[in-house]
Amino acid sequence: MQVQGMTVPCSGSLDKSLPRSIIWKVLPHRLLFGRSYTRTWGKGGVAFLNPERDTSEKAHLCMYRITLEQFNDVLAQENSLHQEDGAIQGMVSPLLDVDILNYVAKNKSTRLETIKDGWYSTVLYLGEEDNVPILTMTCSASDIQRFKSGEFPTSAPSRDYMNTLANGLVEGKQLTEAAATAYVDDAASRRL
Repeated sequence: MQVQGMTVPCSGSLDKSLPRSIIWKVLPHRLLFGRSYTRTWGKGGVAFLNPERDTSEKAHLCMYRITLEQFNDVLAQENSLHQEDGAIQGMVSPLLDVDILNYVAKNKSTRLETIKDGWYSTVLYLGEEDNVPILTMTCSASDIQRFKSGEFPTSAPSRDYMNTLANGLVEGKQLTEAAATAYVDDAASRRL
């Protein structure tokens, strides 16, 4: 899969089934942009969600109802763990399985670090929608501290990446074009 502006296509999930549904939510977390270059988008930061809940913040999330296997594939891909044959480097079992997911949901845990040193190493459990767990992937709390201290760079997204995010918000009928661009610009320009 390659959207406009990407320099390298993403393989996506091995199971190419479409999501069963797509919904939008606004959740109390901070959207931020960290790092300064990616192989996929080139120069600029990429989006992360601060794993700490903050009721003064609003993050717009597009949620795809996909299988746990598809989620694991995307999690592996976002952390550069996919091999050419589709296998996950160094992994015999999924990164996140049903038992772990049930434990997190039962104990109302909100985060689970699944991959050491990955950019999207933390899986956040954000509650449920129609009895289906809401999961997202983001950086670790320690990475947030590294962004705050300057050890890791924060950087505005590339124009193409920003346009992709803003276009998604507009197409999903969440914000107007001007409001979507302002939302992404604001998230990219505010200090942590």
